[in-house]
Amino acid sequence: MKIAVLICSLVFDSQKAFMKGIERRVRDWGDTCSVFCCHVNVSGNDSYVRGEYSVFELPDLSRFDGIVFVRNTFQDPDFNEIMVKRIADSGVPCVCVDSYSPEFVNILSNEAGIVEENTRHLMNVHGCKKFFFLGGMLESRDTQERFKGFKKVIDENGLYFNDAWRYNGNYEYASGVDAAQYFLNLGDGLPDAVVCSNDEMAIGLITEFKRRGIKVPKDIRVTGVDFDSVSRIYSPRLTTCKRQQYQKAVNSINVLHEYSDHTKGEAITLPIVLFRGESCGCKPDDDSKIDANTTNILAIDRYAQSELTQTVKRMTADLMGKREYYALLDSLKEYGCRLHADELYLCMNVRPDYLINYSDYAKALTMIDRDNQEDYSDELISVVSVINGKVPEGADDREYFEKKDLFPPLAKGGKPGGTYYFFPIHYMNRNFGYAILGTSGELIRNDFFPNWCTLASNALENARKRNVMEQMIAALDRMWIYDTLTGIYNRAGFFKMSEPIILEAVKQKTPVCVVFMDVDGLKEVNDVHGHDEGDALIKEVATILKDNKRHGEIVMRYGGDEFVLLASGYSDEEASVCVDRIEAAMQHFNESGVKPYSIEASIGYCITTLDNPDALNTLIEDADHEMYKKKYVKKAMKNKTVR
Repeated sequence: MKIAVLICSLVFDSQKAFMKGIERRVRDWGDTCSVFCCHVNVSGNDSYVRGEYSVFELPDLSRFDGIVFVRNTFQDPDFNEIMVKRIADSGVPCVCVDSYSPEFVNILSNEAGIVEENTRHLMNVHGCKKFFFLGGMLESRDTQERFKGFKKVIDENGLYFNDAWRYNGNYEYASGVDAAQYFLNLGDGLPDAVVCSNDEMAIGLITEFKRRGIKVPKDIRVTGVDFDSVSRIYSPRLTTCKRQQYQKAVNSINVLHEYSDHTKGEAITLPIVLFRGESCGCKPDDDSKIDANTTNILAIDRYAQSELTQTVKRMTADLMGKREYYALLDSLKEYGCRLHADELYLCMNVRPDYLINYSDYAKALTMIDRDNQEDYSDELISVVSVINGKVPEGADDREYFEKKDLFPPLAKGGKPGGTYYFFPIHYMNRNFGYAILGTSGELIRNDFFPNWCTLASNALENARKRNVMEQMIAALDRMWIYDTLTGIYNRAGFFKMSEPIILEAVKQKTPVCVVFMDVDGLKEVNDVHGHDEGDALIKEVATILKDNKRHGEIVMRYGGDEFVLLASGYSDEEASVCVDRIEAAMQHFNESGVKPYSIEASIGYCITTLDNPDALNTLIEDADHEMYKKKYVKKAMKNKTVR
């Protein structure tokens, strides 16, 4: 079977345990499994969340044989409903995990019952009457159900509960620390017990209590939910409930293979398993003793995290130093090889976000430019391929393929028995593409691959922004030295570019020629035909000057309708020929009749040997005077003709 798993977060131990079960059962059945996932819990930024969610828009679900939808990990209620509809519309058999959907077969824990069991244990066995509650995000179904179970016990036994005694965290360790500080600052005295919605927050809570001199369970009793790996070795040993996440995953794959034996709306609820520990005041259950497998996993994880920290430091420094896009891809290949992955692919949209020309640089540097796209292009290109820890020799890893295929050609659609993780590559909601990790689930669980994806995403955005900055600097440079209307040098550009020519002329005693040109009749053109035509006339004059250069002359727009041509080594005859060429070009334009007006200009020139570079300004003024002499004569001749 081709199976799609949709899981919005892989942050928590319970989610990682679930994926272990998926990998194991997929391998047993010989299926090919594509896992579309992200780390959306790490940010509350809306743009970032949209970028993470983009990966769920990637697959055409109708092309799969079965779907596992871990619905409770999708915390956004609107997006949750969108996913339900997409799956239902696909017509593909689906198993919904940890949240009931009448459209699918459901595999659940009794979330209310789990916390109800903990709370009854604290009340009946340890005589607790005053309870505080530590929940997760308010929008989370798990949080709602667990609080419902807690409140049921409180209400049934007539116990008092103040709404201020509830703290809502985010299921992470740090929010347990925050909750401990909140509870202690309430001023309501210590409770008998704190019922926590998961183990991670419970351990954060206990750790902060310890730091403040409050002993667990002597002063306060604490329970958790999940039976995660750390809870099994933490001191005091945590009282917790096992939610059977590994078994849910195994059952999910089994149900897909036996789907005809099940009915839509069916709910398969796994039993609750309570593990008593020291945090509530019990002697730990025999079944929860520390086992060698758990300690080995945690020991290996300790070394893996240390290696991850060093790798992230090196990779961050290296990637940030890459100025050129393809050099960046080479570095990503190098660090992809260091992951020792069975398979790793980086697939990019065929939409060069990082190499395009921008017209609005301010927008391009923020998140509102025209290329801020959230969707995937219909065609993609694989730019990094790593197989068995190496870049394949002789293989072209830059292969184009269609989005519907998901895998680049080199991956051959995935191996039977393999589980492939698809992670979004994005910056905020700017979608660059996605990365695939194949049959190497440990790199997900120790965060190597998610960190590789995050660093790759940030490096691509930095490369894009650097490209924008370079384009902006080039544009500013052009604005500084070029006239924006005509494209020839302005005064600043003229003096910058003429400097080496003048220095050489002064040194070699070479004569320098300046031709000064003033356009006649520009005001009349503006008045009669409009300023757009006046601008067109000025641009045509600039074109004539550029087209009639022969020996490296430099031309500039000196003012509104004034132009200068500079040449080194001109004789008087060559200067005269240059003026004749310009006048002939104007005459040719006039005879073409392409415009309802003619181009006329007064032109003068001066040639001299300069004693120092600063004398160029004087030479320009002298050429200007010569031009005015010609203009005066032309005007006098015109007036005489009129009379």
